[in-house]
Amino acid sequence: MCVRIFVILGLAICSVATNATAQDVRTCVKPWAIPDKWIDNHDDPNDGVWTADDTFETLDSHDNALSDPDVYADLFSWTGTPTGFNVERDLGLLLTLKIGEPQEGMKAGWVYAIDIGTAGEGGNAYRSAIATCQETPVFLGDVLRPLLGNLKGPTVQGVADLINLDPNAEWDPAARAVINSCAPSPSCGSVSPRIVAIVAFNPAFFEWGLINDGQPQLVVTNMIGVFIDGIVGGKVTGYLTTLPWTPQP
Repeated sequence: MCVRIFVILGLAICSVATNATAQDVRTCVKPWAIPDKWIDNHDDPNDGVWTADDTFETLDSHDNALSDPDVYADLFSWTGTPTGFNVERDLGLLLTLKIGEPQEGMKAGWVYAIDIGTAGEGGNAYRSAIATCQETPVFLGDVLRPLLGNLKGPTVQGVADLINLDPNAEWDPAARAVINSCAPSPSCGSVSPRIVAIVAFNPAFFEWGLINDGQPQLVVTNMIGVFIDGIVGGKVTGYLTTLPWTPQP
């Protein structure tokens, strides 16, 4: 069923899903959603770039429009060049992702557990979904339901399980590619199992939902490949890379 979300400007996400091509729907997506990349005009901390500690903001604490609002444009935007993750530009970008809950807010470096496949059947099922393939398809324009509760432990355990599928693989920053992988092989498949698909959601819709009804919306507007590198201080680290079905830039 196509879920529609309308905002003050009358934008609808449903048309994105309706017009999606075969390239827009994927299975074997991990049970995670991260905010897509935006232009961080309202920069806090003021470091001049989009970083993992930035928050998407178009309104101040009194819900008044900012004079320097952050800007997000998705792949189908008619308002400007898409700002989201792009493998040609961002190949090798280090991502440090902190597991969080949507009601706590959103920063660029936060990742939310999502109900996909069997992931919503408890902590052990969510852990298993990280290291296995979930066959549930995901379309651009889908509205995903976040999983609530403390899932930091299962996230760390699931990532450890995933890494153990290809323990010697590592990221080569010079080549901007994975090396020392067990793939290709019958046991590992054609690519390293540590190269995973993760959905990215529209940060503007997230902000709108959180402010208007306290229910942030996770609307899929992008999908990225990430080589899962490890866990540092309870945060998932990885490098943005090509997905198996996309050409090398």
